[in-house]
Amino acid sequence: MKTFKSVLILSYLLFLAACTEQDDPTAIGELTATDATAIDLAQTSGQLASGTSFAISGNSSQTGGINARISDNSEASHGPGGMGGLKGLGKGKGGHKGIMDGLNLLAPNDEILAIIDAESAGEIRGFRVYKFGGATITHYDAEGETVVLPAFGSADGPHAGHSGNQFPQLDSLLALIVKTEVDFGDGVTITRHEQEITRAGKIIIERNKVGNKLTELVTFEGYSVNDIQISGKKTTVSEFDKNTGKGSVLSSVANGKFVFADGEEAVWTSEKSRQSEVVRSEDSRRPVSGTIVTKVKTTIIATDGTVIYSHETTTPLEIDLSCEGKRRGPVLGAVKTVYRDNTITVNYGDGSCSNQTITITVNGETTTKTIGG
Repeated sequence: MKTFKSVLILSYLLFLAACTEQDDPTAIGELTATDATAIDLAQTSGQLASGTSFAISGNSSQTGGINARISDNSEASHGPGGMGGLKGLGKGKGGHKGIMDGLNLLAPNDEILAIIDAESAGEIRGFRVYKFGGATITHYDAEGETVVLPAFGSADGPHAGHSGNQFPQLDSLLALIVKTEVDFGDGVTITRHEQEITRAGKIIIERNKVGNKLTELVTFEGYSVNDIQISGKKTTVSEFDKNTGKGSVLSSVANGKFVFADGEEAVWTSEKSRQSEVVRSEDSRRPVSGTIVTKVKTTIIATDGTVIYSHETTTPLEIDLSCEGKRRGPVLGAVKTVYRDNTITVNYGDGSCSNQTITITVNGETTTKTIGG
């Protein structure tokens, strides 16, 4: 017990060292490990909703790592202080800290890890995650020849799928690919921050382009992550008009299902819409201005009606492309995340590129944090 308390104290000191002047010191209070877990959930659900990459101050990577992940029966999960304390953090083998370097996707436990896998399937971000996880990823053109898709960095290209010609180099390659296979075979295990992640099965992405419209169908074949089974079909339709600079991306999941390691079953639904209007640079390599507005609703509900997880844009998220790295993530909008008995809402700001402050409310208690790369 003394060792456990010492670890929590050390995590607290590391957190204080990582805080910026813009964090509200009165809201930090008696920090517990649950605070970092709440930030992890806010950070990852916001990334999944917006399709961008960013970090929120106070996450578990900043607070000292794996000890910021806590389980249902840990002393810290029921203690006072911090941002009210998360309740019932679910099942699984525990923390996975970062899913892939450079993406800032954080999973408190296996349940969130599986949700990240499902929501990212077929996306550029998903390819990065699965390549890091040891998958064999093969892209085929219409003649059955393989196409090499470069491993773009976190600052290059979209994190979602087809970008609607905002990133023409990437889109031109995707337009050539009619089928992608992500194959983990009978199982591939990696160790991430002392935690094992085992994925098995396949994810198949099929593409069909007619005119300006690209349709992508993602299918899970015997797919699982740490014994959590994922099934369903995700359809994404992308369109872009080069003359007006306007584009749209619509995606939905049909027959989505999770079967957790203990046999608990849940229905997975996901609806996303992304409307963009962009002005590209003279060399047409990147957008220099414009906006991307996203609406999202994802739910994972057990057969008895229990909400295991959900995230929803209560106000559409807006990304200002003219910020050019001065502000990572959305500049406007709000996302509400529910994870079992916990509710976390994030308000992303006033629309200014220079504003780095966001507001987070965890189970009724509000604090301010900074957002960055």
